[in-house]
Amino acid sequence: MEKIITLPEEADEARERLPIVPVAFGSGDKFPAAEEAHLLLSVREGGFTYTDDAGEETVDRGQMLFVRRGNSLAELQKSDGFDCEFVLFEASEDFLCHLELPDVAVGEVGEGCGLTTVAKMSAYALEYYHDCLKICAAVYSSLAKIARDRMISQLERFDNLAERLSPALLQIEQRYGEALTVPMLAHACAMGESHFARVFKQVYGCSPIRYLIRVRIEKAKALLADTDLPFEEIAKQCGFGTTKYFGDVLKKHEHVSPRELRAMYRSMTQVSFF
Repeated sequence: MEKIITLPEEADEARERLPIVPVAFGSGDKFPAAEEAHLLLSVREGGFTYTDDAGEETVDRGQMLFVRRGNSLAELQKSDGFDCEFVLFEASEDFLCHLELPDVAVGEVGEGCGLTTVAKMSAYALEYYHDCLKICAAVYSSLAKIARDRMISQLERFDNLAERLSPALLQIEQRYGEALTVPMLAHACAMGESHFARVFKQVYGCSPIRYLIRVRIEKAKALLADTDLPFEEIAKQCGFGTTKYFGDVLKKHEHVSPRELRAMYRSMTQVSFF
């Protein structure tokens, strides 16, 4: 059984004054599409699956789902005994953007979140500003919970990805002076080359080769500061090959030549204290 309550015309004052305004809400074994307004629902029993770019996704009992206006759930399949609470609402993009929610996002209901109080309200309640304010607060707290869950999930995922990439980082730290390649680093992580490169950039914000160059530069800077090794030997030890290439890379990233950087380190160590 489906129960839907729509916003009466008398609630125009609330529509103008609140950042989140309910358009319709209710409960049952069906829920409306997010065609004209944003959809937020909470699963009370059963669950459903839908398909997106990442594949088949599942929303089970105790979870919430946000769907941005104008988006639809492809290949939607509900389980037997499915039951939910939902609210369609209006909200400006300026207001929603700070939550950084994608078009479709899932989170856990959790303590203090849920739409039970919203689904139990009557059409008459929506004629009053303070009742619309209660609905606004309930919707926002649920959206914020989804945003927090998504952020935690992303951090956990990044931790897992970073752990998978750790063999490559160990190779870079220990063998930075050798001719390391992306296929070699990907093999160390038991990953395909393109997938490895994509995941590495996602986690560390740069390509594996750029990360390798950064490590080589830091190792070279330490040798320039702490040793009297010739530039040719430093270039060889740090994987740059030739002195010219070493100088070109250092000039590009540090805006100084090896000779200038060593002189800077020398001048810093010659300061006298009285």
